[in-house]
Amino acid sequence: MTATTTLVVQDPVDAYELFAHARTTLGLPLDGRWHLVDHGHVHMLQTLPGQGAPALASVHFSVDGSRHPGEPDAGIPGGYALLAFTTDSADTNRTQRRHRDLAGQTGAWLTHRRLRWTWSHADGPFTTNHAGPIRRGFSNDLATRGQIVDLFGGLRGP
Repeated sequence: MTATTTLVVQDPVDAYELFAHARTTLGLPLDGRWHLVDHGHVHMLQTLPGQGAPALASVHFSVDGSRHPGEPDAGIPGGYALLAFTTDSADTNRTQRRHRDLAGQTGAWLTHRRLRWTWSHADGPFTTNHAGPIRRGFSNDLATRGQIVDLFGGLRGP
């Protein structure tokens, strides 16, 4: 059984930079083992197993930089890049906490770059987060740790 957390970036983003961030978040060196898979119009960057990381990471992106329509039948929205963290284990509280942290760190990275994004865990509904225009008196970081904790069913702790 696998557990997957998916983030869809809804603004143009450098897929290689996003993949570098994902590897750093997983604690992998930037010169670690990974491969590029050519699916024609869409390419995929993917870490390789056996590196001691808590999950595998893959980034899917259009070769020409255009927006991908997503997979509406599967409930996956369109975007410029799709990042998936996948763990080959049961979807336990420990795995959910790990994925919550991966999503939170990546969400903060995207929000810091003022990129709109949405995410889902374990085939759940996608939740929209974004870095909207600066408004005085309002928080621009909608992807707070508390919101991610709440979306994962109220998990608490490290």
